[in-house]
Amino acid sequence: MSVLLMILSVVLVVSTLTGSTNNYYNEPTDNKASFTDCSVTKKFIELTNFSMTKFPLKRGGKFHLQAILNIKRTIHWGILHATATYNFRNYTNITFFDVKYNLCDYFDDIIKHKCPIHPGLYHINSHTTMSKLLWPGQYYGKATAYNEKGEQIKCIMKQGVIE
Repeated sequence: MSVLLMILSVVLVVSTLTGSTNNYYNEPTDNKASFTDCSVTKKFIELTNFSMTKFPLKRGGKFHLQAILNIKRTIHWGILHATATYNFRNYTNITFFDVKYNLCDYFDDIIKHKCPIHPGLYHINSHTTMSKLLWPGQYYGKATAYNEKGEQIKCIMKQGVIE
């Protein structure tokens, strides 16, 4: 399961903020652990008080991730779709992973609750190690969660550098 936590961690916080040319997705520049909320609605889930130790992220390095997850509607089942793309020499993008996971299994690992997940506040407190297989350089990560009806319940993305 540490691989899944590492994947979401890459998506959530890929080290150094580089910004985006699209103003809709621009992030605050004073918080390197920030990410962009790309959700189409906030009626399902909100992620707050996000923090991460150990900057910048390094291949093979350990880090600690914390956040508060506010579930607003019961989640019976879902899919977590995560991608990480590497910018190769500013010439082309290479997708390191494009995977789909059972959202209920993921919640069981990070908040220790099984589906259905009822509305409420849940704390994420995760220690994990970054894979040594990732190349150093610029990455773009995105994680999108969908419920059993196919509705997007959360989307987050991040651009940054892994050393």
